[in-house]
Amino acid sequence: MKKVLLSVVCLALAGVFTISCSDKHSNIVQFSLYGTDLNIHFDTSQRETMKDVSKDEVSKCLVWIKSSTIETLKDCQRIKQELNLSDWAYVKMLDRFATASLDSTNEAVLLMYDMLTRSGYGAMVSANKGKLNLWYQSDAFVYNAAGILLNGHKYYVYGDSVANEETAMLQKMEGRPIDFHYQGEMKLAQKPTAPRTITSKKDSTFAFTITMNQNLIDYYNEVPLAGDDENFMTRWATLAEYPFEQQVKDSLVTKMKQKVAGMSQLEAVQQILWWVQTGFEFEYDEKVWGYDRAFYPEETLFYPYADSEDRSILLARLVRDVVGIDAALIYYSAGHLTAAVDFADAVVVGDFLKLEDSRFIICDPSYIGGRVGETIPTMKNSEATIIQVK
Repeated sequence: MKKVLLSVVCLALAGVFTISCSDKHSNIVQFSLYGTDLNIHFDTSQRETMKDVSKDEVSKCLVWIKSSTIETLKDCQRIKQELNLSDWAYVKMLDRFATASLDSTNEAVLLMYDMLTRSGYGAMVSANKGKLNLWYQSDAFVYNAAGILLNGHKYYVYGDSVANEETAMLQKMEGRPIDFHYQGEMKLAQKPTAPRTITSKKDSTFAFTITMNQNLIDYYNEVPLAGDDENFMTRWATLAEYPFEQQVKDSLVTKMKQKVAGMSQLEAVQQILWWVQTGFEFEYDEKVWGYDRAFYPEETLFYPYADSEDRSILLARLVRDVVGIDAALIYYSAGHLTAAVDFADAVVVGDFLKLEDSRFIICDPSYIGGRVGETIPTMKNSEATIIQVK
């Protein structure tokens, strides 16, 4: 995991790059965002075709875009509010809209930039070898993305755009940063996944058949991994703060609450711990994905394999939602993530970490057969750090 920090090159690019013009004009652009069909007004009849990526051409194109998108901006902001789109989902919506309107062109990059900044977000446009690139402002630390610090604000290059020493910054507007924290449940169209039954090998009656919204899983797949700062541990806390959407609450959380009803906090957490330990097949990210990838809680329920990161994030979420008590994440310096639970008023013995007045009891979902309060033997002498989850 790395971030590239670039120096700003305030130079105009030499050379001319011509874009072929599309003859297709429409007042309504139709496209789909994570299975949700959308319509946005946009008149391309007076489309301005850029001759190159000079500042003059960029400015001239932006004048055309602004004059053609009064209704467009209203539509975009209305859709964001109606669907309760997160910041990143809104960015993806603007991407799909711009591409559907102007194909994958430099004009499309400027359309996306204009909509983003007029919606109040900070963004920037750069040029590199005849191609315009979009940068978005965010206070987060975004992994595996080229980033730059300007006037105390961080900007990250969007998508697979190229950023190097030849990059020239052309347009910039400070604004609201893209926030990767949970912003409420989105109202995406429903596309139920195939039912998946997950059963505890410790207790075959502790089994749940779960369905999810495939459209939400597809969205999670496109969100970049981000933390609060350069402390890589904050990325796990960001993932763990995401609650389940309603379909999973109905098929898992509510039914799990019914199963543990009448149990003590310790008994309930132990049942959930064994379910996470034995209900999922373990595999390392590098073997499955080819790189390190941590899941949102819902993704762990969807994908066939889960490592210690995924299990710990899921367990922390389930304890909070099902049992109603606080849970945190624990990172061992030897390279292992686990979960820990604050049993509040209950007296529970076992290994723990203290945070202010709370005792977080170790609950390791990767220690197969391990009980509440037991540390996996390979981590006994490793330094441990507690990670709070909002």
